[in-house]
Amino acid sequence: MRRLLGWLGVFAFTGCATLSQEECLRGDWFGLGMNDGRTGQAIDRLDEHHKACFEYGIAVNNDAYFAGREQGLRDYCQFDNAFKTGLNGEQYRHVCPPSIDGIFAHYHSAALAVHQDRADLERLDGELASRERDLYDKKLSDKERARIRQDLRELDRKRERLRDDLYYHERQLQDLRREAGSYR
Repeated sequence: MRRLLGWLGVFAFTGCATLSQEECLRGDWFGLGMNDGRTGQAIDRLDEHHKACFEYGIAVNNDAYFAGREQGLRDYCQFDNAFKTGLNGEQYRHVCPPSIDGIFAHYHSAALAVHQDRADLERLDGELASRERDLYDKKLSDKERARIRQDLRELDRKRERLRDDLYYHERQLQDLRREAGSYR
């Protein structure tokens, strides 16, 4: 039993590692840094790499990692990427230089609002469809049907508000994209 628990602990610990033993042995710290920069990873990602490779007795080359990360951040910290990552629902970790961090965060936040509105609308559409299917259950009493119809009216009003929010946020995003184009 102890042996089983020990193996489970090893699997649980290594399952959280950011790098495999092969990746640590390969030692492409510049490439890893570049990838982390391009994906907007926070600097604490390096600590996770250190922990993963320490497990295998392998040291991380910080200088190579930081050089790669800087290059990757140059790709990541483009205003078009603020819109793209926000629309994909990805978080911004404030990794861009202070000179553009605020505007990047603003653009990202506007795009993230559109993503969230779309997700909320999709979830609500599913809820509406489910409640409409419930309405056709032949076992329902008239009182239960009336309650479902009331729920449907409330959900429909909520859906209209969400559609208005989405329209507003999409217009705002469109304006910000035009603004970002003027920085080029």
